Amino acid sequence: MTSPFTAGQAGLASIAAAGLILLNQVLQLALPLTMPESFWIATQSLRMGLALLAMFALLLALTGLYARQVPAAGTLGLVGYLVGSLGTLLVAGDWWYEAFIGPVLRQQAPELLTTAPSGLILGAAVLTSATFGAGWLIFGLATFRAGIFPRGAAVLMTVAGVVGVLALISPLQVPLALAVGWMGLWLRSDGREISPGESAAG
Repeated sequence: MTSPFTAGQAGLASIAAAGLILLNQVLQLALPLTMPESFWIATQSLRMGLALLAMFALLLALTGLYARQVPAAGTLGLVGYLVGSLGTLLVAGDWWYEAFIGPVLRQQAPELLTTAPSGLILGAAVLTSATFGAGWLIFGLATFRAGIFPRGAAVLMTVAGVVGVLALISPLQVPLALAVGWMGLWLRSDGREISPGESAAG
């Protein structure tokens, strides 16, 4: 497979995704504790827009990381890449809704936001989180087996996939951000192209 990114570019995309996710998760936790509710409400579109941008960067990172280990990741890697991409896309869809539809509902139909999700909405939320978590879990396992990236980063990504079933709850995207960022930093510091089948120790 011809990579759409150089090693350095894949590393940069991974670092960017990690940074954006971490920033968003910190804001989601810190703002309710330090700012009035009015500020939290007023910044919803900005906060969730940042989360949406983070998912775009994460898709780029996933593509770059996968491309660096083909064919070593094998069929498992392909499955992880496809399911992880779908899960990330679904999470991005949720953040799009929160960024652009949520504020409108808060103004025009606030009672809807106080209703516990059920039926189709609940099912979609479960499907989104499960797909996101399963994709990154599989990709983490494939990455560990391929042996291209540092094994510790691959283990952390696998753990992040397990935690990822609750990806819509802050701060449970943090482990994934750390794993992706670790791989990105390794790519950038390594400063060279990685041939398929070559390990991190090679």
